[in-house]
Amino acid sequence: MGDAATIELADRLLAELPTLLAPREVAATAEELSALIERGRGGEPVEEEFLGFLRRHPSLRERAAELVGSESGLGVQPPPGLGRAPMPPRYVCPQDGYEWFHLDLAKPVPTCPNDGAPLVRDHEGGTSP
Repeated sequence: MGDAATIELADRLLAELPTLLAPREVAATAEELSALIERGRGGEPVEEEFLGFLRRHPSLRERAAELVGSESGLGVQPPPGLGRAPMPPRYVCPQDGYEWFHLDLAKPVPTCPNDGAPLVRDHEGGTSP
């Protein structure tokens, strides 16, 4: 994300703290977040510390994820790995609808165990090999 984007995101969260936390939590959390922002503006690397801060505050972590993923004007990208894993190629039996997923591309596609018919690639159910 980078420290500039981290500070920008932290600023946004700081402004929203009263709507994200219980009233008794706001003051202490605002103090902690403000100190982090000040250190970041002073040139200290704060990205890792900010991530730790978000781990301790689930509601802020959720809001940060929304801000990062939205059209919020923040110059950040969502972290990698948040998408879905691609589906393996799917094969079906044209006779009885049996389906088989090709999890190991080193193995050949088998025939249908029910009627022995060759399985056919279903191009809508999985990614290409």
